[in-house]
Amino acid sequence: MVPLPELLDAVVADLRGAHRPGQLQMVELVARALDHESTVLIQAGTGTGKSVGYLVPAIEHVAHADPGQSRVVVATATLALQHQLVERDLPRVIEVLTPLVRREVNFATLKGRSNYLCLARADGTGDPEQQVLDRTATEKQAQRVNAWAKTTFTGDRDELEDVSGLVWQAFSVNSQECSRGSGCAFVEDCWAEKAIARARAADVVVTNHSLLALNAVQEGILGEHDAVIVDEAHALPAALQRAATDELSVDALSRASRRTKAAGCAEEADRVQDAADALEGALTVWDAADGRRVVELPKAVLAALSTVREACGLAMAALRRATDSDPSGRQRAIAAVESMHDAAGELLSADASSVMWRRGDRLVVLPLDVSGVVREGIIGERAAVFTSATLQLGGSFTTIAEQLGLRAGQWEGEDVGSPFDYAAQGILFVPDRLAAPGPDWPTSQALDVARDLVSAAGGRALVLMASWRGVDAMQDALSDCVSDLLVQRKGEPTAPLIRAFSNNHRSVLVGTLGLWQGVDVPGPSCTLVIIDKLPFPPPTDPVVSARQSAIDSHGGSGWMQVSLPLAAMTLAQGAGRLIRSDADRGVVAILDSRLANRRYGGYLRRSLPPLSFMTDTAKVAQALSRLDAGYSQGAD
Repeated sequence: MVPLPELLDAVVADLRGAHRPGQLQMVELVARALDHESTVLIQAGTGTGKSVGYLVPAIEHVAHADPGQSRVVVATATLALQHQLVERDLPRVIEVLTPLVRREVNFATLKGRSNYLCLARADGTGDPEQQVLDRTATEKQAQRVNAWAKTTFTGDRDELEDVSGLVWQAFSVNSQECSRGSGCAFVEDCWAEKAIARARAADVVVTNHSLLALNAVQEGILGEHDAVIVDEAHALPAALQRAATDELSVDALSRASRRTKAAGCAEEADRVQDAADALEGALTVWDAADGRRVVELPKAVLAALSTVREACGLAMAALRRATDSDPSGRQRAIAAVESMHDAAGELLSADASSVMWRRGDRLVVLPLDVSGVVREGIIGERAAVFTSATLQLGGSFTTIAEQLGLRAGQWEGEDVGSPFDYAAQGILFVPDRLAAPGPDWPTSQALDVARDLVSAAGGRALVLMASWRGVDAMQDALSDCVSDLLVQRKGEPTAPLIRAFSNNHRSVLVGTLGLWQGVDVPGPSCTLVIIDKLPFPPPTDPVVSARQSAIDSHGGSGWMQVSLPLAAMTLAQGAGRLIRSDADRGVVAILDSRLANRRYGGYLRRSLPPLSFMTDTAKVAQALSRLDAGYSQGAD
């Protein structure tokens, strides 16, 4: 066997990279977890080369077992990283390592079923209830999808560009709507089934957090595997909560009724519609605030939910007997009423371990604690590696370990550092004399500080605001001093903005939470990151308030154990946008004086990259001016 350090050296040489002690340490940590079926949390800062750090030991691990005897699942939070692994990192690493290990390793990628073209829908045997596409842009998009459907070799939506979610829904189904087990004529050629088969036969499977969570609840999607590696692991708890969420609405009930009628069960469809009307009536007279946690449902709503559950149960039974109807339409109807039946059941049985809230005509419920899904469904008896650039909060892995359901003594955590010299490359600036944020935030004083810093930097700034109101205020403050001001708009994609920001070295990009992660712009385009205030979750957030209340009731501090770590995680992600390479220089300016003046400021600063700390506005502006002059002399 070739030693792991030599395998890593071969890959790094092929990539024309540099020796990184943290990357070698990561390789050894992952290899130990794989060999001993243990659990390890690894914080690997930007520039460490995380993907190579876990792919080298993973490939060595499966290559020394017979085909099918050892499989590794790698899960990411973002499509960008998934694409990087499948299109660049895995092919290169496997190519280099194949002559050095026992056998060639194969890999596959797997996404949720709705990411693949449904041949039944493309053939026109789809849902007559689906929304009719209009005669303008969406019709042209539908024509493009139809043309692509005849030439694709994967059926993967990612092969298409600029196709709206509305159009794609007309050509896809989710796992509940799929009629593969109900006589679908296209099952042998199904793109999703082919992708599942490839994944189950692969040594390494690349997937996403959502599918990993679904597999933990519905075993068998990913097939047997003896190890799981979770990249961007800080985002896994949120993905688990999304996967465990049940939602019921008047509109969804009405849609289920229409689908049931189209499948030939008119009487049961009328019952479901009557239940929808009953729920709408109960919600109309209920004055619960939108988006706020609901501890107890009123009697009228409970009665309506019982009616919903009964009507949907009868509809499911009738639909399963209606074997003469179109299999695809019948399965979509079953999926619709089953989803409403299950959601009503979860709402009726909700207790202190659940979180409920209302939003318009929708009721939402999810478990308060999803850590057991990780412990039992994702880890189980497997080796498990969780890695990210931001796992340590306040200098400790304890918070993320608790969120993942890891018990003391059953895991180890290591920070392998970063190859960057943060203290020499960057400054953390906090104007400690500014008034702390209040109802009138951002104040004119805070906006003036931001304006001065942007002017000193010559643009080159990513400005991250905590609210859409803040985005508008910052746009107004910068509009007359920045010639190329890019502003995020609610509901619009961010990728074009990020590309424009990267390409124009003097532009300024202003946005909110959608830009706190995923912006990777090394070089002179981003020498200043401004964060207007500490990103504490709103106290009205139903999940946050429920978690805090549960901790408070047991004598703990819900704010310290929930809101503060969440703010630390988001803040670390935002601050991490600055230093993306060993050549980067610049300033992270956090305009919230609480970071310097409050006791919890130290906890938050320990969660950030170790930049040099400064509070003097004039000195920081001078540093930015010098940096701008240097880039200007070099013609950027």
